[in-house]
Amino acid sequence: MDFAGYLQKGILILQLDTEAIREVYRDEDALIPAILFVAIGGIASGVGQFSFQGMILGVFLMTLVSFVIVGLLHVLARIFGGTASFLELYRPLGTAAPLHWVLVVPFVGPFLGFLAMLYSFVVTVRVVETAGELPRPKALAVVTLLFGLCLFLSLVFLAIMGSFLLLRAVFG
Repeated sequence: MDFAGYLQKGILILQLDTEAIREVYRDEDALIPAILFVAIGGIASGVGQFSFQGMILGVFLMTLVSFVIVGLLHVLARIFGGTASFLELYRPLGTAAPLHWVLVVPFVGPFLGFLAMLYSFVVTVRVVETAGELPRPKALAVVTLLFGLCLFLSLVFLAIMGSFLLLRAVFG
């Protein structure tokens, strides 16, 4: 399948088509387009911010974060009895990454990105349910726990950074 074919599959996944999810998670050739779609989302983020550095850094950060998030998702899904491998989760989720290309829109891109993130929650539940062969309540629990874990880790990171800034202001 070519780039356009995987883009069409990504659109079908965004429409919550379980057959498209099954096709992509079984397709070993879908990994490169999935990574590419995620990387393009990073470029879109930089373009939306009018930042060349953001485009370069966005590619690496978006790709790295996607691997970490899907890794955590994989571990949680396995704990709840899911059967999908890491790549079986990554391929359909990465193929659905064009949703995040809305970050390219200047000024409203971050707001659209927030809405895309909320819809990604729904898509991720469907992918975990289909690829991981989990019932919907368990898939919802896995994705909700992942969201809560990411929120917690973000708050811890912000608290640590705030502490460093405070210490620097007081003693520096």
